[in-house]
Amino acid sequence: MSEPSAGDTLEDLLTRLEGSLRRLADPSAPLERAVSDFEEAGRLLTAAEERLEAAASRVSQTIAETAGDR
Repeated sequence: MSEPSAGDTLEDLLTRLEGSLRRLADPSAPLERAVSDFEEAGRLLTAAEERLEAAASRVSQTIAETAGDR
């Protein structure tokens, strides 16, 4: 499992997060694997939230600029 990177798209992050959550749902998974998947899910969720916040900020800025042009 690798750390999220700046080049990861939101879709990439969500796909990886989905995989982590699917593995976490496996009751037969070894404890160490479950802990690792839990940690990875947290990192992926944080990175996805950051991407969404940045996108929301860009949309808000574009709306404000567009409204200012009128």
